[in-house]
Amino acid sequence: MSEYTERLQVPLETISWEDDNFIEELLDVVQLFRPFSVSITEFITEHGYDGDSFDTGAKVAFIRAAFEKAGMDAPREVREWFTVGQPIKRDTAFLICFAFGLDGSETDEFFRRYYARERSFNCHRVQEAVYYFCLNNGLSYAEALDIQARIPLTVDNRKSTDVVYTGSIIADLNEMETKEELISYLTVNNDKFSDSNVTAYEMIRHLWESSAGSNGLLLGEREKLPSMLDDAAFGKKTGLRAANTGVRPWDAYLAIFQLDKKDVRKLETDRTIKPIIEKLHADAQDSFPDRQGIELILHGKHVSYERVRKWLVLLTFYTFWAGKAVKLTTYEAKTGDAARCISHMNQMLIDAGYPEMYVGNPYDWIFLYAAQSSEPLTTFRYIWNELLTTTLEEHQ
Repeated sequence: MSEYTERLQVPLETISWEDDNFIEELLDVVQLFRPFSVSITEFITEHGYDGDSFDTGAKVAFIRAAFEKAGMDAPREVREWFTVGQPIKRDTAFLICFAFGLDGSETDEFFRRYYARERSFNCHRVQEAVYYFCLNNGLSYAEALDIQARIPLTVDNRKSTDVVYTGSIIADLNEMETKEELISYLTVNNDKFSDSNVTAYEMIRHLWESSAGSNGLLLGEREKLPSMLDDAAFGKKTGLRAANTGVRPWDAYLAIFQLDKKDVRKLETDRTIKPIIEKLHADAQDSFPDRQGIELILHGKHVSYERVRKWLVLLTFYTFWAGKAVKLTTYEAKTGDAARCISHMNQMLIDAGYPEMYVGNPYDWIFLYAAQSSEPLTTFRYIWNELLTTTLEEHQ
C-alpha cells in the first residue's frame, strides 16, 4: 500500500459519525485527495524518475523523453499538468500508457489509481479495442494508428440487431495473436461495435427494479424498519408512495439517501441535491448520481462512463445493505459483512468493465467509509442529512 492510500485509510478507521464535529472531520478528508499533478508524479517515480518531486522542469523533461523513446509526440499541455493543475482527457491517459510501455492490466491499474475515474478499455469502441489488443500484445502506439488506418472506424448499424456484450468482444480479442487477425476481425465484425455499456446498463436496471420496484427494497424498508424521516416524538411513521410500477424516480432517489423532500425543496433547485455535493471533492461531484442520470439510463440513453460507474456503485451499495436490513429487520452489520460488501461491489464493477473500488477515489471513499461502520446504511444516510442541514444553515 502506498503512502497516499495509507494516509486515506487512517480516517476510514478513526472518524466516527457520532463525533460532535463529524462533518468537519469528513470534509477535512477532502483535502487529502491528490490532484493529477501529484498522482502522475508518483507514477513517473515508479517508472524511473529519480529527480526532485517538486522540479516541474525535470518532470516534464522525463515525460517528454518517455514519449520520444516510444516514438510519440508528447501532449502539448504536459507542463500545465503541474503548473495549473490541468486534468487529462481519457485519450491522453491511453497515450501515457503507451509511452511508458504498460500492458493491459497495468493500464487498468493506471486508470484506477492515477486517472482515478471512469473505466479503462471500452472494447465496444473500435479505437479502444485496438488499444486493448496493442497494449496487451506489446505493440506500439504507431502500430495502433496503423491498424486504425486499415479498418472502418465508422460503425455499420445495419447488419445486426443482436446485443453483443463487451465481454464477448474481449474474449475474441484475447484469442488473436497478430495484427492481421485483428484487422480482419474488426472489418468483418464492424456491426458488433454499435453499443457500449450494455452490461452496466442491464445491471443498473436490475438494481433499480430491486430498489424502487413495486416489491422493492425501498418499500420494504419503510414497512419494516425505522426511518430518519419518522416523527419519533409522535410515533408517526413516514410512508413512501408507489404506483403499480414502483416508486417514482425522484422519490426513490431521495429515499435511497433518506433525505426529506420538503427540506430538499428549500435548496431551491429543480429536483437536484447539487448544493449539498458542492462541499465534496470535485472528482466526487463530477457525474454524481442524479434523477436525470437514472432516467436516461433506464431509457437506454447514452451517458458518460463516470455517470454509469457512480450509479452502479451507489445502487450496488444500497441493495447489498438494504437487502440485509429488510431480511433481518436491523441495520446493524455483522462481522465480515464489510469485506463481503466491498468484494461484491468490486465484482459488479469488474463484470461491467469498470475499475474496482479505490480508497484514493473521493467518491469511492464515502462508500468504503460507510461500509466499515456498525450500521453502514444509517451512516451513509447520516452523511447526506448532515450535509443538507449544514447547507441549509448556510443558506439561511
